Amino acid sequence: MKLRLRRYETRETLEFELANTSNLHDLCHRISSSTPSSVHFSLNRNDKPSPEDTLRSLGMTPGDLFYYYSLPPSSPLDIEIVASAGSKRLSVPFFLKKVLLEKSGDESGLTTLATSVHAVMLESGFMLLNNRGFFDKFTFSKDLLTVSLRYTLPELITKTRVEYVTVTFQSLSNTVVVYGSLGGRGFVSVIDLVVDTLKFEKQASCSSYRDVFTFWKMVKDGLSIPLLTCLCEKYGLELPPCLMQLPTELKMKILELVPGDSVAKMACVCAEMRCLASDDGLWKHKCLEEAKHLVVNRSSVSWKAEFAAFWKQRQKLEVTWR
Repeated sequence: MKLRLRRYETRETLEFELANTSNLHDLCHRISSSTPSSVHFSLNRNDKPSPEDTLRSLGMTPGDLFYYYSLPPSSPLDIEIVASAGSKRLSVPFFLKKVLLEKSGDESGLTTLATSVHAVMLESGFMLLNNRGFFDKFTFSKDLLTVSLRYTLPELITKTRVEYVTVTFQSLSNTVVVYGSLGGRGFVSVIDLVVDTLKFEKQASCSSYRDVFTFWKMVKDGLSIPLLTCLCEKYGLELPPCLMQLPTELKMKILELVPGDSVAKMACVCAEMRCLASDDGLWKHKCLEEAKHLVVNRSSVSWKAEFAAFWKQRQKLEVTWR
């Protein structure tokens, strides 16, 4: 019996040939021989299947595609990281940390940074296409890195000719320039990534994780999302959910309808949103909506600063009233 298995976290697809009498434990062991109990399947069942259940009794037939996910066992390191980070919103780069921990061999700055960019690409839904046409999980050879890294989407691997995007790295002293392209033509703005921002401290801290989170957002906003959007547009795939793909005029209309404190939060999402949210006319509009007394007989002021001062004062009053 041949089965196709796709992992939720990385979209990596595996193929296994198993005996017709194989049970669920045999399949989990093939996926992860060291920790088979960490492998879980999506089988559309209300009750949890037993490891002794045969694959056929679970409705698995040759050629079927099943999704699975892994729950890694907790460890003292994981507990220490979560406790020191102190905030769930910093959990996104843990996938990046996982990839860096699984990497071995070359520890140069370029390889470390390339591995980190690779982690963001995987998290965005891409699959690495190596020079033999196969798909890799986390690792890639130094020979492949010196040429470039090519990525495709799971939806495109069934085509006769696999379409892909290319990510190229150029090392300049302690700075690495990353280029993204589709069909050999560069279309993504160049990103300057400083290798030093990727150094992980032995003892995790809020500061170190903020640096990683900043790097993660930079690559996501400037490289992986634009590449993913262009590839999806070219081949008629569903576009990734992304507010920033809307026209500027429409984004400004949306910001006009959002409360001022929410606009301030949205400005923290990415550089383009921060630029849009810095429009002084927008903040004058927010002052008119929420604090009309600030606009009377006022000119040549920073409406953003006025709104910020008004909001802080309002927050203090709310605390006092409680």
